[in-house]
Amino acid sequence: SRFGKILRYNDDLTIPTDNPFYTTATGVYRGIWALGLRNPFTFGFQPTTGRMFINDVGEAAWEEINEGVAGSNYGWPTTEGPTSDPRFRGPVFAYQHGGTVLSGHAIVGAAFYNPATTTFPAPYVGDYFFADYVSGWINRMDVANDNAVYAFARIGDSIFDLKVGPDGALYALAAGGTFLVYRYQYQ
Repeated sequence: SRFGKILRYNDDLTIPTDNPFYTTATGVYRGIWALGLRNPFTFGFQPTTGRMFINDVGEAAWEEINEGVAGSNYGWPTTEGPTSDPRFRGPVFAYQHGGTVLSGHAIVGAAFYNPATTTFPAPYVGDYFFADYVSGWINRMDVANDNAVYAFARIGDSIFDLKVGPDGALYALAAGGTFLVYRYQYQ
């Protein structure tokens, strides 16, 4: 199955011959780049390094941020959330289901803070912002300091996408009866 996978194709829809499963799979399955994800809803690339984080919506108990690495198996459906099983690549951050500022039910939206013009303090540069659709919050992961996570904003509406604008502001797209755009700029 191609469900729960990250697929990688060329612009012309051919499959890159350097995909990790190209020589061991056949047909369309050669397009698999990583596997073992439940619902890789969104992901983000850090512009300066190309580092990829995958937001994987969980099932029963956990939401995950996984580092995208070619050929990795993230463990679904065998494991969800933090794991020490050497067969799987564990998440760089996972949070449990719940209703607090550091818990939720559906990880969505993703943006590394690397704009051409920065308006947030220097320690925010390179940080990863992510949102929870159900809980309506945005949190910030300090990737330079052991992936420490901090509450950033609580909107209450159903956030489903984040972007960093060329003006250095963070934008959140939410659905609260109508579509809403929130703009965050450091003052």
